[in-house]
Amino acid sequence: MVRKKSTLSKVKKRKEAYKRQLKADAIASDCVDFVNKDTQATSCDVIKMKAQFDDYKIIEDIIKKLVSKVSRLDNERKRQLQIRKQKRMSETAISNARSVLKHTRQSIWFRKKYRHNSLFRQQKNERVTKYFRNNYHNNNDFREKQQARIQTHISVKYRSNTNFRVENNERAKIHILNKYYHNTDFRNGVKSKAKMHFLNKYYNNIQFRNKVKSKAKVHILNKYHNNTKFRDEYKARMNMQVSNKYKSNRSIRLKMIQCALNWYRNNNTLIRKNSRCLYNQRRRILQKIHCYSKP
Repeated sequence: MVRKKSTLSKVKKRKEAYKRQLKADAIASDCVDFVNKDTQATSCDVIKMKAQFDDYKIIEDIIKKLVSKVSRLDNERKRQLQIRKQKRMSETAISNARSVLKHTRQSIWFRKKYRHNSLFRQQKNERVTKYFRNNYHNNNDFREKQQARIQTHISVKYRSNTNFRVENNERAKIHILNKYYHNTDFRNGVKSKAKMHFLNKYYNNIQFRNKVKSKAKVHILNKYHNNTKFRDEYKARMNMQVSNKYKSNRSIRLKMIQCALNWYRNNNTLIRKNSRCLYNQRRRILQKIHCYSKP
């Protein structure tokens, strides 16, 4: 193998060759044809200048060659890097395509086996449920993610699917009713919550309070006119309340006496007395007829 020459040896050889050319073209100092005595000195100065110029030229050529070589090496390095990148990208694309193809084949195989093999399906379901339960009970992050995912899924399905919404409402009603009838603590809690909600709404909302009062009045009137037992109890209770107030409170007693006197003074006229007598007489006659008509 031939060893490459160094840059310094090349420069040295070029200098020696150029000096040999100058010696062949130089003018001798003892030349008779020239009158000037300093001819040899002048020729020596020109030779030195030419030698320096040639040195500069040689250095410039060497620098240009070095720069071109460096740039060529840099371009080659960039080109190789680009080739490697393209090769890597093509390899990754091929590997991705292979992995996708492999995954699709595996999924097709799994679906076929899951659909046709009941034992494989049962084992797979048991393994998945066991893995899910272990993660759900032991991993807090997994449990929170699952709860959030289920809530979002149910809310989206509840808003978009009418049949699911109706079924969910019916199922919730049945569950609440069963829990209400069979669980005493839950029933008491629901009652207390309902009472608190009703009282807060009654005291804070005037329209709701007026509606409740009107409904209560209508309900009591209907029950008073349709239920004899309730009517008798209501009358006895009201008479008891009035008698208690009459006996205990002096101002109420005076007001009631004053109202009775005013009513008697305004309504006890001659026509009213006669009508009252006729009414009592008719009642007595009807009672006698009823007594005689009995067997």
